Amino acid sequence: MLGPPLKFVDRNYVIYQGRKLLYFGGIDYHRMSSHPEVLKAFSEAAFEYGLSSTGSRTTTGNHPLHVALEKEIAEFFESESAVVFASGYLSNIILLQAISQKHDLFVLDSLTHPSIVDAVKLFDKEIVYFEHLETQGLKDALQKHAKAHTRPLILTDGVFPSRGEIPPLDEYAEVISDYGAKILIDDAHAMATVGATGKGSWEDKNIARELIYQTGTLSKGFGVYGGIIPANRAEVGATHENSQAFIGCTGLPLPLAAAAIRSISYILSNRGIIRNLQKRSLELKGKFRQVGFDVPLSASPIISITHYDEKRNKRLYQILLENEIYPSFLTYPGSPLGGHFRFAISSLHTEEHLDLLFRSVLSSK
Repeated sequence: MLGPPLKFVDRNYVIYQGRKLLYFGGIDYHRMSSHPEVLKAFSEAAFEYGLSSTGSRTTTGNHPLHVALEKEIAEFFESESAVVFASGYLSNIILLQAISQKHDLFVLDSLTHPSIVDAVKLFDKEIVYFEHLETQGLKDALQKHAKAHTRPLILTDGVFPSRGEIPPLDEYAEVISDYGAKILIDDAHAMATVGATGKGSWEDKNIARELIYQTGTLSKGFGVYGGIIPANRAEVGATHENSQAFIGCTGLPLPLAAAAIRSISYILSNRGIIRNLQKRSLELKGKFRQVGFDVPLSASPIISITHYDEKRNKRLYQILLENEIYPSFLTYPGSPLGGHFRFAISSLHTEEHLDLLFRSVLSSK
């Protein structure tokens, strides 16, 4: 079922059924999708280059903007190289097609995003699940299924999109040290929001880059569109050579590439917006927890609110509308049973906005 039609206006609002409502939904965590400099870069590139690169990047569709964007991504994540392509949902398929021969066993968090689940099913590998966020469950799974000379790959979200949880990657790193394993982290919701400089969940948990593969997207923290893989040169080369999903895909539309370059460049020069968003996220989550809400405490800007009661959730829905806040009630994969309000604060929300949200939720108790 599709969500209701929403028209986004004034960067923090939507038009819903003819009303202008304050918006705490979605994934545009720094509102870069409407930043004037990003829009200018997009429009100028559209007029100069057109929309499409007109081919696969392995044939005739490799444009200088793609190359420049990959350099910008590598600079942001301090990786040797990077690869960019049309959709973040493809990122796990593309990476696994490049590196799957290095691993014999896939071990997944039970609430891993469908983009990972869809990807692993394409390969003739043993697939094992462990209980959500449970280090002991990961340890038990490896002890049971990782046999001599098995090369496990752990797969998890870096930030789980429904409740904003960050897995204990530092604990995972200790567990896998005896198995020669690596961790594939889908950091779609962590890029430009989590970690001291926004490099993602692995930076937040202070684990070595050598232990991980990282996939993600430009559509969330960077506010544009397209899938990305920051990686070393060998992994990027393997992607170019071995990933049919990459080889067969038309390159990222050129105006989006230009917009992404400008967005990443802006955030590189203004990393303080990342730290400020983390600080405000933690403060607001702390307030919700103090009044009894089951809110995971992480630096992610995602805040999950539910009364675990249908009548009280309906009451909150009406209160939000009365206070001119869009009621983003969702039943997305990974949501609490019965659904929840998934709020996401942005760099552009004011303290007055956050206070209105808090008071609205509080009045529903």
